[in-house]
Amino acid sequence: MSENRVQFNNIVQNQLPSYVRDEFPLISEFLKSYYQALEFKGAPIDLIQNIDRYIKIDETTGLGDSVVLLNEISASDTTITVDFRNSITGTDGFPESYGLLKIDDEIITYTGKTNNSFTGCIRGFSGTTAYKKEANPENLVFTSSSRTLHESGALIENLSILFLKEFLVKTKHQFLPLLDERPLTEGLNQNLFIKQSKDFYLSRGTQIDLLKFCLGHYIIKMYL
Repeated sequence: MSENRVQFNNIVQNQLPSYVRDEFPLISEFLKSYYQALEFKGAPIDLIQNIDRYIKIDETTGLGDSVVLLNEISASDTTITVDFRNSITGTDGFPESYGLLKIDDEIITYTGKTNNSFTGCIRGFSGTTAYKKEANPENLVFTSSSRTLHESGALIENLSILFLKEFLVKTKHQFLPLLDERPLTEGLNQNLFIKQSKDFYLSRGTQIDLLKFCLGHYIIKMYL
């Protein structure tokens, strides 16, 4: 049974003395917004509070990387509908609220979602779009964006799973030596493959045997 963890932004106003809430009503709203910015999926407090979950393979595989925009949206639209014809999962895999989306060059967050749409969208947002800058791999990429029109069929990227992908890279490096930097076949159950990797390596023998196997597989694919 999964454990529900209360976010501080949902209870912060109840932690304030009554005279503060009565005389300074905007204080609770300010603190709520402040903690929301730190507790959305992938934000600092979220990572600290849920690190025990995020290091598990079940959390880092089978992620919803992207979906496709169904209808054209203007710069002022606050509802984004996804195309179920190109994604049977819809919005599954995206955070329930305050996730980060990227359409073309615009970053968007939202306050809620349905099976096939994101609602209460806040347009022209800012956020981390990559964990490694091309020229300086030790630095992440933080981007600001502006509202703009997007055409039907545009890709909606899930920026909220960037950190989970980094955890997956570390896991593959640990459990899949010599294969950790190779992209796994699309459609492969990565969860099961990584969990059963010990049997795979035992069947291949030494690292030299595995290297020969990988090289042979690569050469064969070149000629197919």
